[in-house]
Amino acid sequence: MGAVTEAVQLSVASIRDQRGASLPFDFIVPPAELAPLADEVQPVTPVRVYGQVTNTGDSMLVQGEARGEFALTCARCLQPLHTELAAEFQERFRREGARVPARGEAEGEGDPPAGLPEDDARLYRGNWLHLDEAVREALLLQLPMKPVCGPDCRGLCPQCGTNLNEATCDCQPETIDPRLAVLQEWGRRPPAP
Repeated sequence: MGAVTEAVQLSVASIRDQRGASLPFDFIVPPAELAPLADEVQPVTPVRVYGQVTNTGDSMLVQGEARGEFALTCARCLQPLHTELAAEFQERFRREGARVPARGEAEGEGDPPAGLPEDDARLYRGNWLHLDEAVREALLLQLPMKPVCGPDCRGLCPQCGTNLNEATCDCQPETIDPRLAVLQEWGRRPPAP
């Protein structure tokens, strides 16, 4: 896990006292100002973060998207690769010390949007929302489980470690599953008299 930064901040001063007011946002975060998403997952281009924040009365609802290019490592050949990640996010921010609506109580003039339970709101102070963690979590969910540099990546030789995309090796493929090697030895023993 990368260190938490405060590169993605949004001022809500202009809509703080206006229930129902919305404010669009669109900004670019340089790679140096963003924390790594995970081990060996670094931004290589600026990340664009855009969307809208709405004052719902008791909280600020942020709906947006983040996109940028990130450096990953191929799971087969261990070579670096770059991939674009795009992630939508939706977060509710409640002012620190504000009254929290009871479960089932409508916030503002309508029910909260589906998928955002009341108790999942993040806290904020003053006029600034810190979106770093929301953006980071949304992008993390878009990471491929096993990133590969290409569908035809041949990976590494399991015996000598040669990158089979770049060279060939003289290793002979094992014909027996190593977990069954004990059975092979057992078959070589002379029969009992």
